[in-house]
Amino acid sequence: MVSDLAARTWRAVRRGPPGLRQARDYQRRWFREDLLSSLTIGAMLIPQGLAYAQLVGVRPAAGLYAGVVGMVAYALFGPSRHLIIGPEAGAAILSAAALAPMAAGADAARYASLAALLALLVGGLSLLGGLLKLGALADFLSKPILIGYINGAALIIIGSQLARLFGLERHADTFTGQVHEVATHLRQTHIPTLLLGLGVITLLVLLRRLLPKAPGPLILVVLTTAAGALFQLEHGGIKVVGPLAAEPPTPSLPSLRFDDVRALLPAAFSLALVNYASSVLTGRLYADRFRYRLDSNQEFLGQAAANLANAFSQGFPVTGSDSRTAVNVSMGGRTQLVGVLASAVVLVFALFLTPLLRDLPMVTLGAIVFVAAVYLLQVQAIIDLWRVRRVEAVLACVTMVGVLVLGILQGILVAVALALADLIRRAARPHDAVLGQREGMPGYHDIERAENTETVPGLVIYRFDAPLFFANARHLREQARSLISSAEAPVRWFIIDTSAVFDMDVTAAEGLEKLRREFEDEGVVLGIAEPRAPLRVLLRRTGLLERLGPQNVHATVGAAVRHFLKDAGARHPRAGEPPAPPPVH
Repeated sequence: MVSDLAARTWRAVRRGPPGLRQARDYQRRWFREDLLSSLTIGAMLIPQGLAYAQLVGVRPAAGLYAGVVGMVAYALFGPSRHLIIGPEAGAAILSAAALAPMAAGADAARYASLAALLALLVGGLSLLGGLLKLGALADFLSKPILIGYINGAALIIIGSQLARLFGLERHADTFTGQVHEVATHLRQTHIPTLLLGLGVITLLVLLRRLLPKAPGPLILVVLTTAAGALFQLEHGGIKVVGPLAAEPPTPSLPSLRFDDVRALLPAAFSLALVNYASSVLTGRLYADRFRYRLDSNQEFLGQAAANLANAFSQGFPVTGSDSRTAVNVSMGGRTQLVGVLASAVVLVFALFLTPLLRDLPMVTLGAIVFVAAVYLLQVQAIIDLWRVRRVEAVLACVTMVGVLVLGILQGILVAVALALADLIRRAARPHDAVLGQREGMPGYHDIERAENTETVPGLVIYRFDAPLFFANARHLREQARSLISSAEAPVRWFIIDTSAVFDMDVTAAEGLEKLRREFEDEGVVLGIAEPRAPLRVLLRRTGLLERLGPQNVHATVGAAVRHFLKDAGARHPRAGEPPAPPPVH
Protein backbone atom coordinates (compact mmCIF):
# COMPACT_ATOMS: atom_id res chain seq x y z
CA MET A 1 0.00 0.00 0.00
CA VAL A 2 2.74 2.46 1.01
CA SER A 3 4.86 1.61 -2.03
CA ASP A 4 1.84 2.07 -4.32
CA LEU A 5 1.14 5.51 -2.82
CA ALA A 6 4.78 6.50 -3.25
CA ALA A 7 4.78 5.36 -6.88
CA ARG A 8 1.59 7.27 -7.67
CA THR A 9 2.94 10.38 -5.98
CA TRP A 10 6.20 10.19 -7.97
CA ARG A 11 4.34 9.76 -11.27
CA ALA A 12 2.17 12.81 -10.46
CA VAL A 13 5.28 14.88 -9.65
CA ARG A 14 6.94 13.89 -12.93
CA ARG A 15 3.89 14.90 -14.97
CA GLY A 16 3.75 18.26 -13.23
CA PRO A 17 0.67 19.99 -11.81
CA PRO A 18 -2.29 20.58 -14.16
CA GLY A 19 -1.90 24.35 -13.90
CA LEU A 20 1.54 24.25 -15.51
CA ARG A 21 0.27 21.93 -18.24
CA GLN A 22 -2.54 24.42 -18.95
CA ALA A 23 -0.02 27.26 -19.08
CA ARG A 24 2.01 25.48 -21.78
CA ASP A 25 -1.08 25.39 -24.03
CA TYR A 26 -2.28 28.91 -23.22
CA GLN A 27 -3.31 31.08 -26.19
CA ARG A 28 -2.90 34.86 -26.12
CA ARG A 29 -6.37 35.47 -27.52
CA TRP A 30 -7.84 34.07 -24.30
CA PHE A 31 -6.23 36.72 -22.09
CA ARG A 32 -8.84 39.44 -22.56
CA GLU A 33 -11.72 37.20 -21.46
CA ASP A 34 -9.68 35.81 -18.56
CA LEU A 35 -8.74 39.32 -17.39
CA LEU A 36 -12.31 40.67 -17.51
CA SER A 37 -13.59 37.58 -15.74
CA SER A 38 -10.91 37.85 -13.04
CA LEU A 39 -11.88 41.46 -12.28
CA THR A 40 -15.50 40.42 -11.81
CA ILE A 41 -14.59 37.37 -9.73
CA GLY A 42 -12.34 39.50 -7.52
CA ALA A 43 -15.12 42.06 -7.11
CA MET A 44 -17.54 39.29 -6.09
CA LEU A 45 -15.11 37.61 -3.72
CA ILE A 46 -14.39 40.75 -1.70
CA PRO A 47 -17.89 41.14 -0.21
CA GLN A 48 -18.59 37.39 -0.21
CA GLY A 49 -15.29 36.58 1.47
CA LEU A 50 -16.03 39.10 4.22
CA ALA A 51 -19.54 37.66 4.68
CA TYR A 52 -18.49 34.01 4.75
CA ALA A 53 -15.60 34.68 7.13
CA GLN A 54 -18.07 36.21 9.56
CA LEU A 55 -20.29 33.17 9.06
CA VAL A 56 -17.38 30.92 10.12
CA GLY A 57 -16.65 33.20 13.06
CA VAL A 58 -13.16 34.43 12.15
CA ARG A 59 -12.03 37.98 11.36
CA PRO A 60 -13.65 39.26 8.12
CA ALA A 61 -10.34 39.87 6.34
CA ALA A 62 -9.50 36.18 6.72
CA GLY A 63 -12.12 35.54 4.04
CA LEU A 64 -10.15 37.68 1.59
CA TYR A 65 -6.84 35.90 2.19
CA ALA A 66 -8.55 32.50 2.16
CA GLY A 67 -9.78 33.31 -1.35
CA VAL A 68 -6.35 34.51 -2.49
CA VAL A 69 -4.50 31.42 -1.22
CA GLY A 70 -7.22 28.98 -2.31
CA MET A 71 -7.47 30.26 -5.88
CA VAL A 72 -3.70 30.20 -6.46
CA ALA A 73 -3.31 26.69 -5.00
CA TYR A 74 -6.21 25.31 -7.04
CA ALA A 75 -4.95 27.03 -10.18
CA LEU A 76 -1.80 24.92 -9.85
CA PHE A 77 -3.28 21.57 -8.80
CA GLY A 78 -6.96 21.62 -9.76
CA PRO A 79 -8.20 19.84 -12.91
CA SER A 80 -11.10 22.16 -13.81
CA ARG A 81 -10.43 25.10 -16.12
CA HIS A 82 -13.47 26.99 -14.82
CA LEU A 83 -14.05 26.12 -11.14
CA ILE A 84 -13.33 29.00 -8.75
CA ILE A 85 -12.20 27.98 -5.26
CA GLY A 86 -12.61 30.08 -2.13
CA PRO A 87 -14.88 30.80 0.81
CA GLU A 88 -18.35 29.40 0.17
CA ALA A 89 -21.57 29.36 2.16
CA GLY A 90 -21.99 25.58 2.45
CA ALA A 91 -18.43 24.99 3.69
CA ALA A 92 -18.70 28.05 5.95
CA ILE A 93 -21.88 26.74 7.56
CA LEU A 94 -20.38 23.29 8.16
CA SER A 95 -17.20 24.86 9.53
CA ALA A 96 -19.13 27.11 11.91
CA ALA A 97 -21.20 24.15 13.12
CA ALA A 98 -18.03 22.11 13.77
CA LEU A 99 -16.23 24.94 15.57
CA ALA A 100 -19.19 26.17 17.63
CA PRO A 101 -18.96 23.48 20.38
CA MET A 102 -15.28 24.34 20.86
CA ALA A 103 -15.73 28.10 20.84
CA ALA A 104 -16.84 28.44 24.45
CA GLY A 105 -14.12 30.29 26.33
CA ALA A 106 -11.84 30.47 23.28
CA ASP A 107 -10.29 33.81 22.36
CA ALA A 108 -10.03 35.03 18.77
CA ALA A 109 -6.52 33.61 18.26
CA ARG A 110 -7.50 30.19 19.60
CA TYR A 111 -10.65 30.12 17.44
CA ALA A 112 -8.65 31.09 14.33
CA SER A 113 -6.17 28.30 15.08
CA LEU A 114 -9.03 25.79 15.33
CA ALA A 115 -10.39 26.98 11.97
CA ALA A 116 -6.94 26.52 10.41
CA LEU A 117 -6.67 23.06 11.99
CA LEU A 118 -10.00 22.14 10.44
CA ALA A 119 -8.67 23.26 7.03
CA LEU A 120 -5.54 21.15 7.62
CA LEU A 121 -7.61 18.04 8.37
CA VAL A 122 -9.85 18.64 5.34
CA GLY A 123 -6.78 19.07 3.14
CA GLY A 124 -5.12 15.96 4.54
CA LEU A 125 -8.20 13.80 3.98
CA SER A 126 -8.61 15.19 0.46
CA LEU A 127 -4.96 14.41 -0.28
CA LEU A 128 -5.48 10.86 0.94
CA GLY A 129 -8.56 10.54 -1.29
CA GLY A 130 -6.55 11.66 -4.31
CA LEU A 131 -3.63 9.31 -3.64
CA LEU A 132 -5.98 6.37 -3.09
CA LYS A 133 -7.78 7.15 -6.39
CA LEU A 134 -11.17 7.57 -4.73
CA GLY A 135 -12.45 9.71 -7.58
CA ALA A 136 -14.80 6.86 -8.49
CA LEU A 137 -17.05 8.27 -5.75
CA ALA A 138 -18.09 10.86 -8.31
CA ASP A 139 -19.80 8.14 -10.35
CA PHE A 140 -22.41 7.81 -7.60
CA LEU A 141 -23.29 11.50 -7.80
CA SER A 142 -25.85 11.63 -10.58
CA LYS A 143 -27.54 14.67 -12.09
CA PRO A 144 -30.66 14.41 -9.86
CA ILE A 145 -28.40 14.35 -6.81
CA LEU A 146 -26.51 17.38 -8.13
CA ILE A 147 -29.75 19.29 -8.71
CA GLY A 148 -31.12 18.37 -5.30
CA TYR A 149 -27.85 19.29 -3.59
CA ILE A 150 -27.65 22.68 -5.29
CA ASN A 151 -31.26 23.50 -4.39
CA GLY A 152 -30.78 22.37 -0.81
CA ALA A 153 -27.52 24.29 -0.42
CA ALA A 154 -29.12 27.40 -1.94
CA LEU A 155 -31.98 27.25 0.57
CA ILE A 156 -29.51 26.76 3.44
CA ILE A 157 -27.65 29.89 2.30
CA ILE A 158 -30.91 31.83 2.05
CA GLY A 159 -31.91 30.72 5.55
CA SER A 160 -28.54 31.77 6.97
CA GLN A 161 -29.05 35.36 5.74
CA LEU A 162 -32.71 35.90 6.69
CA ALA A 163 -31.97 37.22 10.18
CA ARG A 164 -29.40 39.68 8.82
CA LEU A 165 -31.88 41.01 6.24
CA PHE A 166 -34.46 41.66 8.97
CA GLY A 167 -31.94 43.24 11.31
CA LEU A 168 -32.22 40.38 13.82
CA GLU A 169 -29.68 38.28 15.67
CA ARG A 170 -29.26 34.74 14.33
CA HIS A 171 -28.99 31.95 16.88
CA ALA A 172 -30.36 28.86 15.06
CA ASP A 173 -28.02 26.72 12.95
CA THR A 174 -30.55 24.76 10.87
CA PHE A 175 -32.66 25.97 7.96
CA THR A 176 -35.97 25.24 9.67
CA GLY A 177 -34.72 26.82 12.88
CA GLN A 178 -33.60 29.96 11.08
CA VAL A 179 -36.93 30.35 9.27
CA HIS A 180 -38.86 29.76 12.50
CA GLU A 181 -36.61 32.19 14.35
CA VAL A 182 -37.30 35.00 11.89
CA ALA A 183 -41.02 34.20 11.68
CA THR A 184 -41.44 34.40 15.46
CA HIS A 185 -39.50 37.68 15.80
CA LEU A 186 -40.98 39.66 12.92
CA ARG A 187 -42.21 42.32 15.35
CA GLN A 188 -38.59 43.07 16.22
CA THR A 189 -37.66 43.73 12.59
CA HIS A 190 -35.41 46.75 12.15
CA ILE A 191 -37.29 48.51 9.35
CA PRO A 192 -34.37 50.65 7.99
CA THR A 193 -32.20 47.52 7.74
CA LEU A 194 -34.96 45.59 5.96
CA LEU A 195 -35.61 48.44 3.50
CA LEU A 196 -31.92 48.79 2.72
CA GLY A 197 -31.58 45.03 2.22
CA LEU A 198 -34.59 44.90 -0.10
CA GLY A 199 -33.19 47.85 -2.04
CA VAL A 200 -29.83 46.11 -2.49
CA ILE A 201 -31.57 42.90 -3.59
CA THR A 202 -33.69 44.80 -6.13
CA LEU A 203 -30.69 46.59 -7.60
CA LEU A 204 -28.66 43.38 -7.80
CA VAL A 205 -31.47 41.67 -9.70
CA LEU A 206 -31.85 44.64 -12.07
CA LEU A 207 -28.12 44.75 -12.72
CA ARG A 208 -28.04 41.02 -13.48
CA ARG A 209 -30.85 41.44 -16.00
CA LEU A 210 -29.89 44.74 -17.60
CA LEU A 211 -26.09 44.61 -17.30
CA PRO A 212 -25.22 40.92 -16.79
CA LYS A 213 -21.49 41.49 -17.14
CA ALA A 214 -21.34 44.38 -14.67
CA PRO A 215 -19.82 43.56 -11.23
CA GLY A 216 -23.10 44.09 -9.37
CA PRO A 217 -21.82 43.07 -5.90
CA LEU A 218 -18.89 45.50 -6.13
CA ILE A 219 -21.16 48.32 -7.35
CA LEU A 220 -23.53 47.82 -4.42
CA VAL A 221 -20.66 47.59 -1.96
CA VAL A 222 -19.34 50.95 -3.18
CA LEU A 223 -22.77 52.62 -3.19
CA THR A 224 -23.88 51.39 0.24
CA THR A 225 -20.48 52.10 1.79
CA ALA A 226 -20.68 55.67 0.50
CA ALA A 227 -24.25 55.94 1.83
CA GLY A 228 -23.14 54.54 5.19
CA ALA A 229 -20.42 57.18 5.52
CA LEU A 230 -22.53 60.06 4.15
CA PHE A 231 -25.71 59.42 6.15
CA GLN A 232 -24.08 57.86 9.22
CA LEU A 233 -26.25 54.75 8.94
CA GLU A 234 -24.52 53.23 11.97
CA HIS A 235 -26.17 55.83 14.20
CA GLY A 236 -29.54 54.84 12.78
CA GLY A 237 -29.16 51.27 14.05
CA ILE A 238 -27.90 49.69 10.84
CA LYS A 239 -24.93 47.48 11.61
CA VAL A 240 -21.75 48.16 9.63
CA VAL A 241 -18.53 46.23 9.13
CA GLY A 242 -16.45 48.63 11.23
CA PRO A 243 -12.66 48.67 11.37
CA LEU A 244 -11.05 45.67 9.65
CA ALA A 245 -7.84 44.07 10.85
CA ALA A 246 -6.52 43.45 7.36
CA GLU A 247 -2.86 42.65 7.96
CA PRO A 248 -1.74 39.58 5.99
CA PRO A 249 -1.54 36.27 7.88
CA THR A 250 1.80 34.93 9.04
CA PRO A 251 2.46 31.47 7.59
CA SER A 252 2.44 28.97 10.44
CA LEU A 253 1.30 25.46 11.34
CA PRO A 254 -1.93 25.37 13.37
CA SER A 255 -1.81 23.93 16.86
CA LEU A 256 -2.04 20.13 16.71
CA ARG A 257 -3.58 19.13 20.01
CA PHE A 258 -4.78 15.54 20.07
CA ASP A 259 -8.12 16.44 21.67
CA ASP A 260 -8.75 19.11 19.03
CA VAL A 261 -7.91 16.73 16.18
CA ARG A 262 -10.17 14.03 17.62
CA ALA A 263 -13.04 16.49 18.06
CA LEU A 264 -12.74 18.00 14.58
CA LEU A 265 -11.98 14.84 12.58
CA PRO A 266 -15.63 13.77 11.97
CA ALA A 267 -16.52 17.26 10.75
CA ALA A 268 -13.36 17.33 8.61
CA PHE A 269 -14.38 14.06 6.98
CA SER A 270 -17.84 15.47 6.23
CA LEU A 271 -16.36 18.67 4.85
CA ALA A 272 -13.83 16.84 2.67
CA LEU A 273 -16.54 14.64 1.18
CA VAL A 274 -19.05 17.47 0.72
CA ASN A 275 -16.42 19.81 -0.75
CA TYR A 276 -15.34 17.12 -3.18
CA ALA A 277 -18.88 16.15 -4.14
CA SER A 278 -20.06 19.71 -4.79
CA SER A 279 -16.87 20.74 -6.60
CA VAL A 280 -16.56 17.67 -8.81
CA LEU A 281 -20.23 17.91 -9.79
CA THR A 282 -19.91 21.58 -10.69
CA GLY A 283 -16.59 21.02 -12.46
CA ARG A 284 -17.99 18.07 -14.40
CA LEU A 285 -20.97 20.18 -15.49
CA TYR A 286 -18.72 22.74 -17.21
CA ALA A 287 -16.21 20.16 -18.43
CA ASP A 288 -19.02 18.44 -20.32
CA ARG A 289 -20.25 21.77 -21.68
CA PHE A 290 -16.83 22.80 -22.99
CA ARG A 291 -15.79 19.28 -23.99
CA TYR A 292 -12.73 18.55 -21.93
CA ARG A 293 -12.00 15.76 -19.48
CA LEU A 294 -12.20 16.38 -15.73
CA ASP A 295 -9.94 14.07 -13.71
CA SER A 296 -12.06 13.24 -10.66
CA ASN A 297 -9.03 11.93 -8.76
CA GLN A 298 -7.12 15.15 -9.43
CA GLU A 299 -10.08 17.10 -8.02
CA PHE A 300 -9.28 15.59 -4.63
CA LEU A 301 -5.71 16.91 -5.00
CA GLY A 302 -6.93 20.36 -6.05
CA GLN A 303 -9.16 20.53 -2.96
CA ALA A 304 -6.25 19.30 -0.84
CA ALA A 305 -3.90 21.99 -2.17
CA ALA A 306 -6.39 24.81 -1.53
CA ASN A 307 -7.18 23.70 2.03
CA LEU A 308 -3.63 22.84 3.04
CA ALA A 309 -2.45 26.23 1.79
CA ASN A 310 -5.17 27.88 3.89
CA ALA A 311 -4.22 25.82 6.93
CA PHE A 312 -0.68 27.22 6.78
CA SER A 313 -1.93 30.79 6.24
CA GLN A 314 -4.36 30.90 9.20
CA GLY A 315 -7.37 30.44 6.96
CA PHE A 316 -10.41 28.15 7.09
CA PRO A 317 -11.86 25.42 4.82
CA VAL A 318 -12.61 26.51 1.26
CA THR A 319 -14.26 24.79 -1.68
CA GLY A 320 -15.65 25.41 -5.16
CA SER A 321 -18.04 28.34 -5.49
CA ASP A 322 -21.08 27.65 -7.65
CA SER A 323 -21.97 31.34 -7.95
CA ARG A 324 -18.49 32.63 -8.81
CA THR A 325 -17.88 29.72 -11.18
CA ALA A 326 -21.13 30.49 -13.00
CA VAL A 327 -20.07 34.15 -13.33
CA ASN A 328 -16.66 33.06 -14.59
CA VAL A 329 -18.28 31.01 -17.35
CA SER A 330 -20.74 33.76 -18.25
CA MET A 331 -17.86 36.27 -18.55
CA GLY A 332 -16.02 33.97 -20.95
CA GLY A 333 -13.21 32.80 -18.64
CA ARG A 334 -11.12 30.11 -20.32
CA THR A 335 -8.48 28.89 -17.83
CA GLN A 336 -7.35 28.97 -14.22
CA LEU A 337 -5.44 32.17 -15.01
CA VAL A 338 -8.75 33.77 -13.97
CA GLY A 339 -8.20 32.53 -10.42
CA VAL A 340 -4.60 33.76 -10.33
CA LEU A 341 -5.50 37.25 -11.58
CA ALA A 342 -8.56 37.43 -9.30
CA SER A 343 -6.37 36.55 -6.32
CA ALA A 344 -4.08 39.47 -7.24
CA VAL A 345 -7.10 41.82 -7.33
CA VAL A 346 -8.27 40.67 -3.90
CA LEU A 347 -4.75 40.80 -2.44
CA VAL A 348 -4.25 44.42 -3.51
CA PHE A 349 -7.59 45.31 -1.98
CA ALA A 350 -6.84 43.46 1.27
CA LEU A 351 -3.45 45.10 1.68
CA PHE A 352 -4.32 48.69 0.81
CA LEU A 353 -8.04 49.37 0.50
CA THR A 354 -9.89 47.68 3.38
CA PRO A 355 -10.23 50.93 5.41
CA LEU A 356 -12.70 52.01 2.74
CA LEU A 357 -15.12 49.34 3.97
CA ARG A 358 -15.52 50.65 7.52
CA ASP A 359 -19.02 52.01 6.81
CA LEU A 360 -20.20 49.06 4.69
CA PRO A 361 -23.62 47.93 6.04
CA MET A 362 -23.67 44.28 7.05
CA VAL A 363 -27.04 43.86 5.38
CA THR A 364 -25.35 44.54 2.02
CA LEU A 365 -23.20 41.45 2.49
CA GLY A 366 -26.28 39.47 3.48
CA ALA A 367 -28.19 40.66 0.42
CA ILE A 368 -25.29 39.77 -1.91
CA VAL A 369 -25.15 36.23 -0.54
CA PHE A 370 -28.97 36.00 -0.60
CA VAL A 371 -29.20 36.93 -4.29
CA ALA A 372 -26.36 34.58 -5.25
CA ALA A 373 -28.22 31.74 -3.50
CA VAL A 374 -31.54 32.54 -5.18
CA TYR A 375 -29.90 32.33 -8.61
CA LEU A 376 -28.46 28.94 -7.67
CA LEU A 377 -31.96 27.47 -7.31
CA GLN A 378 -32.83 25.11 -10.16
CA VAL A 379 -36.59 24.68 -10.08
CA GLN A 380 -36.89 24.29 -13.85
CA ALA A 381 -34.35 21.46 -13.76
CA ILE A 382 -36.61 19.47 -11.42
CA ILE A 383 -39.57 20.11 -13.73
CA ASP A 384 -37.52 18.87 -16.68
CA LEU A 385 -36.60 15.72 -14.76
CA TRP A 386 -40.28 15.15 -13.97
CA ARG A 387 -41.12 15.28 -17.68
CA VAL A 388 -38.39 12.80 -18.62
CA ARG A 389 -38.34 10.40 -15.66
CA ARG A 390 -40.39 11.06 -12.56
CA VAL A 391 -38.42 8.85 -10.21
CA GLU A 392 -35.32 11.01 -10.81
CA ALA A 393 -37.30 14.18 -10.08
CA VAL A 394 -38.39 12.58 -6.80
CA LEU A 395 -34.76 11.69 -6.08
CA ALA A 396 -33.74 15.34 -6.63
CA CYS A 397 -36.47 16.50 -4.22
CA VAL A 398 -35.46 13.90 -1.63
CA THR A 399 -31.85 15.08 -1.89
CA MET A 400 -32.94 18.68 -1.41
CA VAL A 401 -35.08 17.87 1.64
CA GLY A 402 -32.36 15.61 3.03
CA VAL A 403 -29.76 18.36 2.73
CA LEU A 404 -32.11 20.80 4.47
CA VAL A 405 -33.26 18.51 7.28
CA LEU A 406 -30.37 16.09 7.84
CA GLY A 407 -27.40 18.12 6.67
CA ILE A 408 -25.40 18.31 3.45
CA LEU A 409 -23.40 15.10 3.82
CA GLN A 410 -26.27 13.07 5.25
CA GLY A 411 -28.64 14.31 2.57
CA ILE A 412 -26.24 13.33 -0.22
CA LEU A 413 -25.63 9.90 1.34
CA VAL A 414 -29.38 9.26 1.66
CA ALA A 415 -29.86 10.24 -1.99
CA VAL A 416 -27.04 7.95 -3.12
CA ALA A 417 -28.57 5.09 -1.11
CA LEU A 418 -31.99 5.72 -2.69
CA ALA A 419 -30.46 5.88 -6.16
CA LEU A 420 -28.76 2.53 -5.60
CA ALA A 421 -32.01 1.09 -4.23
CA ASP A 422 -33.82 2.26 -7.38
CA LEU A 423 -31.10 0.69 -9.51
CA ILE A 424 -31.52 -2.64 -7.69
CA ARG A 425 -35.31 -2.36 -8.02
CA ARG A 426 -35.05 -1.91 -11.77
CA ALA A 427 -32.45 -4.68 -12.09
CA ALA A 428 -34.69 -7.00 -10.03
CA ARG A 429 -37.55 -6.54 -12.52
CA PRO A 430 -35.70 -5.72 -15.73
CA HIS A 431 -37.07 -5.40 -19.21
CA ASP A 432 -37.47 -8.75 -20.95
CA ALA A 433 -39.01 -9.96 -24.17
CA VAL A 434 -40.04 -13.01 -26.17
CA LEU A 435 -38.35 -12.89 -29.57
CA GLY A 436 -39.58 -13.86 -32.99
CA GLN A 437 -38.89 -13.23 -36.69
CA ARG A 438 -40.49 -10.63 -38.93
CA GLU A 439 -40.61 -11.15 -42.69
CA GLY A 440 -38.24 -8.87 -44.53
CA MET A 441 -36.30 -7.90 -41.40
CA PRO A 442 -33.12 -9.67 -40.31
CA GLY A 443 -32.59 -10.74 -36.73
CA TYR A 444 -35.04 -11.46 -33.91
CA HIS A 445 -37.41 -8.92 -32.42
CA ASP A 446 -39.68 -8.36 -29.43
CA ILE A 447 -43.03 -9.84 -30.46
CA GLU A 448 -44.91 -7.21 -28.43
CA ARG A 449 -43.19 -4.25 -30.10
CA ALA A 450 -42.77 -5.43 -33.69
CA GLU A 451 -45.92 -6.16 -35.67
CA ASN A 452 -46.33 -9.37 -37.71
CA THR A 453 -43.60 -11.10 -35.74
CA GLU A 454 -43.86 -14.88 -35.61
CA THR A 455 -42.34 -17.41 -33.26
CA VAL A 456 -41.21 -20.95 -34.05
CA PRO A 457 -43.68 -23.55 -32.70
CA GLY A 458 -42.11 -25.54 -29.87
CA LEU A 459 -39.37 -22.92 -29.31
CA VAL A 460 -39.36 -19.97 -26.89
CA ILE A 461 -36.61 -17.38 -27.25
CA TYR A 462 -36.54 -15.25 -24.12
CA ARG A 463 -34.31 -12.18 -23.82
CA PHE A 464 -33.29 -10.95 -20.34
CA ASP A 465 -31.95 -7.38 -20.31
CA ALA A 466 -29.94 -7.23 -17.06
CA PRO A 467 -27.13 -8.96 -15.20
CA LEU A 468 -28.26 -12.08 -13.39
CA PHE A 469 -27.95 -11.77 -9.61
CA PHE A 470 -29.72 -12.65 -6.38
CA ALA A 471 -32.46 -10.01 -6.74
CA ASN A 472 -33.75 -11.15 -10.14
CA ALA A 473 -32.92 -14.88 -10.24
CA ARG A 474 -36.40 -15.86 -8.99
CA HIS A 475 -38.02 -13.39 -11.40
CA LEU A 476 -36.33 -15.09 -14.38
CA ARG A 477 -37.49 -18.55 -13.25
CA GLU A 478 -41.07 -17.36 -12.72
CA GLN A 479 -41.14 -15.69 -16.12
CA ALA A 480 -39.79 -18.84 -17.77
CA ARG A 481 -42.42 -21.05 -16.11
CA SER A 482 -45.17 -18.62 -17.08
CA LEU A 483 -44.09 -18.63 -20.72
CA ILE A 484 -43.96 -22.44 -20.81
CA SER A 485 -47.42 -22.80 -19.28
CA SER A 486 -49.03 -20.14 -21.52
CA ALA A 487 -47.53 -21.31 -24.81
CA GLU A 488 -50.07 -22.36 -27.47
CA ALA A 489 -47.99 -25.35 -28.60
CA PRO A 490 -45.96 -27.68 -26.37
CA VAL A 491 -42.52 -26.18 -25.77
CA ARG A 492 -39.52 -28.42 -26.40
CA TRP A 493 -36.72 -25.83 -26.28
CA PHE A 494 -36.40 -22.73 -24.11
CA ILE A 495 -33.54 -20.45 -25.16
CA ILE A 496 -32.40 -17.55 -22.99
CA ASP A 497 -30.86 -14.71 -25.02
CA THR A 498 -28.09 -13.48 -22.67
CA SER A 499 -26.63 -10.82 -24.97
CA ALA A 500 -27.41 -8.19 -22.30
CA VAL A 501 -26.28 -10.37 -19.36
CA PHE A 502 -22.70 -9.31 -18.60
CA ASP A 503 -22.51 -10.80 -15.09
CA MET A 504 -23.95 -13.55 -12.92
CA ASP A 505 -23.60 -14.37 -9.22
CA VAL A 506 -23.75 -17.72 -7.42
CA THR A 507 -27.41 -17.31 -6.44
CA ALA A 508 -28.42 -16.75 -10.06
CA ALA A 509 -26.33 -19.75 -11.15
CA GLU A 510 -28.18 -21.94 -8.63
CA GLY A 511 -31.49 -20.53 -9.94
CA LEU A 512 -30.58 -21.49 -13.53
CA GLU A 513 -29.62 -24.96 -12.37
CA LYS A 514 -33.00 -25.37 -10.64
CA LEU A 515 -34.74 -24.22 -13.82
CA ARG A 516 -32.69 -26.66 -15.89
CA ARG A 517 -33.67 -29.60 -13.63
CA GLU A 518 -37.35 -28.59 -13.67
CA PHE A 519 -37.33 -28.31 -17.46
CA GLU A 520 -35.50 -31.62 -17.78
CA ASP A 521 -38.24 -33.32 -15.77
CA GLU A 522 -40.80 -31.83 -18.16
CA GLY A 523 -38.88 -32.76 -21.31
CA VAL A 524 -37.86 -29.17 -22.13
CA VAL A 525 -34.31 -28.35 -23.19
CA LEU A 526 -32.84 -25.21 -21.58
CA GLY A 527 -30.31 -23.41 -23.75
CA ILE A 528 -28.36 -20.17 -23.72
CA ALA A 529 -27.63 -17.92 -26.69
CA GLU A 530 -25.05 -15.17 -27.19
CA PRO A 531 -23.22 -15.45 -23.84
CA ARG A 532 -20.51 -12.80 -23.53
CA ALA A 533 -16.99 -13.76 -22.49
CA PRO A 534 -17.45 -12.92 -18.76
CA LEU A 535 -20.64 -15.01 -18.63
CA ARG A 536 -18.94 -17.93 -20.39
CA VAL A 537 -16.23 -17.89 -17.71
CA LEU A 538 -18.84 -17.94 -14.94
CA LEU A 539 -20.81 -20.73 -16.63
CA ARG A 540 -17.64 -22.79 -16.75
CA ARG A 541 -16.63 -22.05 -13.13
CA THR A 542 -20.06 -22.87 -11.71
CA GLY A 543 -20.31 -26.10 -13.69
CA LEU A 544 -23.42 -24.92 -15.53
CA LEU A 545 -21.75 -25.19 -18.91
CA GLU A 546 -21.20 -28.91 -18.40
CA ARG A 547 -24.67 -29.55 -16.98
CA LEU A 548 -26.40 -27.58 -19.73
CA GLY A 549 -24.31 -29.35 -22.30
CA PRO A 550 -21.99 -27.44 -24.66
CA GLN A 551 -24.36 -28.24 -27.52
CA ASN A 552 -27.05 -26.11 -25.78
CA VAL A 553 -24.86 -23.00 -25.52
CA HIS A 554 -25.11 -21.17 -28.85
CA ALA A 555 -23.00 -18.35 -30.26
CA THR A 556 -26.07 -16.48 -31.57
CA VAL A 557 -29.85 -16.66 -31.40
CA GLY A 558 -29.87 -17.56 -35.11
CA ALA A 559 -27.54 -20.51 -34.44
CA ALA A 560 -29.88 -21.70 -31.69
CA VAL A 561 -32.89 -21.53 -34.02
CA ARG A 562 -31.05 -23.43 -36.78
CA HIS A 563 -30.01 -26.07 -34.27
CA PHE A 564 -33.63 -26.40 -33.07
CA LEU A 565 -34.99 -26.70 -36.61
CA LYS A 566 -32.33 -29.25 -37.50
CA ASP A 567 -33.20 -31.23 -34.37
CA ALA A 568 -36.93 -30.99 -35.17
CA GLY A 569 -36.31 -32.13 -38.76
CA ALA A 570 -34.26 -35.07 -37.56
CA ARG A 571 -37.02 -36.09 -35.17
CA HIS A 572 -39.93 -35.74 -37.59
CA PRO A 573 -38.82 -35.93 -41.25
CA ARG A 574 -41.53 -36.12 -43.86
CA ALA A 575 -42.08 -39.49 -45.48
CA GLY A 576 -39.55 -40.06 -48.22
CA GLU A 577 -37.75 -36.77 -47.57
CA PRO A 578 -34.42 -36.07 -45.93
CA PRO A 579 -34.35 -33.77 -42.90
CA ALA A 580 -34.96 -30.11 -43.72
CA PRO A 581 -31.80 -28.03 -43.98
CA PRO A 582 -31.47 -25.21 -41.47
CA PRO A 583 -32.59 -21.79 -42.72
CA VAL A 584 -29.95 -19.22 -43.55
CA HIS A 585 -30.37 -15.87 -41.77
